[in-house]
Amino acid sequence: MTTTVALQKCSEYDFDKVYQSIKKMMELVPPPDVKGKTVLLKPNILYPKAPELAVCTHPVVVGAAVKAFVELGAKRVIAGESPAIANSTNAAKATGMYDQVVKNGGEWADFKDSVIVQCPQGKIVKSLNFAKQFLDADIVVSLSKLKSHQLMSYTGAMKNLFGFVIGLEKAESHYRFSKKSDFGAFLTDLNIAANPQYAIMDAIVGMEGPGGPGSGDPINLGFLAASDNILALDWKCSSLVGYNPHNIVNLEDSLKRGIWLNDESEVKTVGESEEECRCTTFKIVKEPSETLQKMMPAWLNFLATGVFTKTPHFNANKCKKCRRCEQICPAHIITMTGKNETAQLTEKKKCLHCFCCHEICPADAIKLRRF
Repeated sequence: MTTTVALQKCSEYDFDKVYQSIKKMMELVPPPDVKGKTVLLKPNILYPKAPELAVCTHPVVVGAAVKAFVELGAKRVIAGESPAIANSTNAAKATGMYDQVVKNGGEWADFKDSVIVQCPQGKIVKSLNFAKQFLDADIVVSLSKLKSHQLMSYTGAMKNLFGFVIGLEKAESHYRFSKKSDFGAFLTDLNIAANPQYAIMDAIVGMEGPGGPGSGDPINLGFLAASDNILALDWKCSSLVGYNPHNIVNLEDSLKRGIWLNDESEVKTVGESEEECRCTTFKIVKEPSETLQKMMPAWLNFLATGVFTKTPHFNANKCKKCRRCEQICPAHIITMTGKNETAQLTEKKKCLHCFCCHEICPADAIKLRRF
């Protein structure tokens, strides 16, 4: 892994021009050797919208990336996503992404079934549920769209991998880590678990303003970027449109972990000059919400919290009375009670939803339920 970001000017979604730009970036900052391997591409489909609205990674960028990896000798190139709304394949077809993937030698995958992926280095989670196709991949590639984000300020290559989390589990994660700082740390953990080896940023047309990531304003930025270092890519792209990356909580948290970068000064660019790609008129999100809850009406928050937030439920028949859950609980609300000394929550309202008890239970006696 380097700390170098490749930049290429590209003013339109002409397939040949986009393809040549991606090939050039891959020459400047090569991806890992993909010969005979399975490459999993993760584009962004927030929900099915026309490409010109800049809600999703443009299908031409996805198709050109598929072609580039096929020509590098990949055995399989799979692209997949789990959009917030709509069936994955239907959404991909509606955006034009599905046809581009298949036409250029790739496969489209529905992210609908999940598997547990361990993250022992995680700060806030030690395991995550990812789409099962993740286990098929030798190499993971983030294909993101540069957008503003009303909660996180900016969304790019690292935030894009949140799409490995399926369906309602996305909303659950937002409620489980409702503070922006906690969600930022969760995104870092998620990227550690996903271990992306390459990333390509669609910044030909981005999205600006407080309506991002779903209803902001499209803005012509006119460039593509790529790197084998996902944090370096986000750090540089966010700064090119006017953000201070230190103010983007997940990027700052990732920097502090020292996994991708030790210092922002390590980030270098090749290809086009930074000035040729810089945008001085991009409407950044200066004062984003501190929590998801602030963005929603109180009544909807109340309902959503009940629907999306899971709490531990204990199976007395499976419990081995090892007391590990009681010992690990940071809120000190798990005790062994009753005639059979079964673990129980004493004060459900004080549960932090950290799920440490669930992760540590050796008997599978703790289930996470929404009700």
